[in-house]
Amino acid sequence: MKVRFSWGKNGNENIGNFRYAVYTEGNHNVLFGRNNTEIIGTQAGGLANPDLKWEESSQANFGIDFGFFNQALTFTFDWYKKTTNGMLMEIPVPLYVGSARPIGNVGKMENSGFEFEAGYKWQLSDARFHIKGNAAYLKNKVVNLGNDTGYLNYDNFQGVGTITRAQNGQPFPYFYGYKTAGVFQNMDEVRAYKNADGTLIQPNAVPGDVRFVDVNNDGKITQEGDMTKIGKGMPDWTFGLNFNADWRGFDFSMMWQGVTGAEVFDATRRTDISKANLPSWMLGRWTGEGTSNKYPRFCTVDTHNNWLSSDLYVSDASYFRLKNIQLGYSLPKNIINKFYVDRIRLYVSAENLLTFTKYHGFDPEISSGGTSLGVDYGVYPQARTFMIGVNVGF
Repeated sequence: MKVRFSWGKNGNENIGNFRYAVYTEGNHNVLFGRNNTEIIGTQAGGLANPDLKWEESSQANFGIDFGFFNQALTFTFDWYKKTTNGMLMEIPVPLYVGSARPIGNVGKMENSGFEFEAGYKWQLSDARFHIKGNAAYLKNKVVNLGNDTGYLNYDNFQGVGTITRAQNGQPFPYFYGYKTAGVFQNMDEVRAYKNADGTLIQPNAVPGDVRFVDVNNDGKITQEGDMTKIGKGMPDWTFGLNFNADWRGFDFSMMWQGVTGAEVFDATRRTDISKANLPSWMLGRWTGEGTSNKYPRFCTVDTHNNWLSSDLYVSDASYFRLKNIQLGYSLPKNIINKFYVDRIRLYVSAENLLTFTKYHGFDPEISSGGTSLGVDYGVYPQARTFMIGVNVGF
């Protein structure tokens, strides 16, 4: 058994060059003189920040390694906690100060979690096998955004509104929108959706419209009071599985990989465009009483705001994928020595061969990051690849 403990502190940088300075930008129309004559002028490109510096992060690690049966069975456990201070973020100032907001060391974020890894290798006659699995849990939290509100809105989708937000005490970022509670099936349900004073919560709704949740219980649906966290793109768990075997020149390997606890915000459909192809799940929309209690009626113009940012766009992004599988054969030494080479290996392999997921889009493994983490804007899916090759060693 081996016990490991470490603590460290370092700095890092994730912005462009010379962001501490400000430069002028030309070719801007400005009004000049008493008569407001329009001329071509220049303006500051933003606000300078000469105090800009690297982010600082401190991390503590604690780990235990076990080995049994002459290291045939191994097990590893790691716990970590990383705190980043002085995060480099845009400072929310009015846009009239320049075309670019200044960067400042204003944020603080915390990441903590643990990792497991277990492996076992064995031999049967002249065949050897090795299997190894791992799993990691991550908890991400914004401690302080460095502004007076404690939150910032980020991505905005056309016709839908704000869809991502950062907030103190929450993962960075999370999906922001309304919660839904089914679809109004008839006018009796619309009339029954009242507040404590007997006032209709959605007075303009008709059968087939979405029933939005009154999150703050103020008796009405408002952006300020009822938009809330509806998911996140960062997974809670990531895991993998590797298997290797070889026997008399043959070798076989495969790698599985997956995540749980993550969601996708499906931003592939522009709801403000009336004439466009629709996703297949729209076949399950409301077309009459009892037909659907999830997807609302279809209208070319969404006058009743059924497609504002809500959990209707959010899907489970958990998946389990056969990332790579390969079968090879190395020719015997007594044959390849005649060709004055050290090794000749033939192989066939495939990547992304199988994917098990509930997500209806092209790929649950969304590559967009930053403030768009987990947002599917139509990200090109990972290709399924088949290969045949020869490795020659001299």
